[in-house]
This record gives sequence, structure tokens and C-alpha cells, in this order.
Amino acid sequence: MWATIGLAFYHAAFVCEALRSGVNTVPAGQAEAARSIGLTFGQSLREVLLPQAFRGAITPLGNTLIALTKNTTVATAIGVAEVAGLMKTMQEDRPDLMVPIFLVVAIGFVILTLPIGLVTTHLSQKLAVKR
Repeated sequence: MWATIGLAFYHAAFVCEALRSGVNTVPAGQAEAARSIGLTFGQSLREVLLPQAFRGAITPLGNTLIALTKNTTVATAIGVAEVAGLMKTMQEDRPDLMVPIFLVVAIGFVILTLPIGLVTTHLSQKLAVKR
């Protein structure tokens, strides 16, 4: 439970920073145009600014999701059996399998994070703001 709370607070800061950077990509004229047509501050955020901000924040949000995936794996591994300690034990039992054991663990992380990276790259290219 504490690992979940800790990860939530830790990554919430990164999500906020990613969204802030996305909001900074929206030209100031967009907010002025929203106000000029009579939208309130909340309506301006909901209808004009945040949809454009999310387009600019896709890549940082994807990076945060990848980091969360890795950190969740580490938090789980600490609670169940530490991955590094497990690898060390397995390598001591079978020193001839040292490299394959490391490769299996590394490939596991690649399998977890590569699809997220590919999806965020595709979305950021597809939804990029053309200027």
C-alpha cells in the first residue's frame, strides 16, 4: 500500500510538469481568443487550452508512464523477491548462465516498456502541432 502511495506522489509531480510544459506550448493568443468569445476560465481550459496542451504533452507523459512501469516493477520486486538478489543467487548456482540470466531480465523490461514507447512516439507524431 505504501509503495502505491509513494509512487502516486512521486509520479504525480512528473505528470504535473508534463502538463505544464504542454500548456506552455499553447500560444497565448488561444487563451485570448477564448476569452474574447465569452468563455469563462474553466470553459477556456476545458474546450481550448487543455486539448491543445495534451497534444504537446504526449511524449513527456509517455516517458512518465514508462518510468512508472519500471518503478512499479521495482516496488513489486522488493516486496516479493529482489530481482538483483535473485539474479545473483541464480548466477552463483550456475555461473555459466550469467549472461543469459541477465539477458532474460533485461528483455523482460524491454517487453514491458517498448510497446509504451512505440505508442507514445506514434501518437506524438500523429498529433504533433504543425507550425
